[in-house]
Amino acid sequence: MRKEWIDIIPQIANDFDSIHQIKCPNCGKNEMEYIYIGDKKTKIGYLQIWCNECLKGIYVSRAVAPQNARFVTYDDDLKNIVPKYEFIEG
Repeated sequence: MRKEWIDIIPQIANDFDSIHQIKCPNCGKNEMEYIYIGDKKTKIGYLQIWCNECLKGIYVSRAVAPQNARFVTYDDDLKNIVPKYEFIEG
């Protein structure tokens, strides 16, 4: 199942504005969301992708946030940004 989640990363990275057109690999709904979390200066950190409908998702470590991506720093309060979702394992 994780492979299906990894497969949608290029779709997200190629067009951040159309993320809500991507179907969730778990439930099939168009409720996908993402955020890059990392160092403010280098923009290196990790990427979280989740479905707002079924609350399943993944995170990818050592990701570099592109210029126009949604990005927060490690210091930001993630409780108000990222919902509590279940991580999809290998």
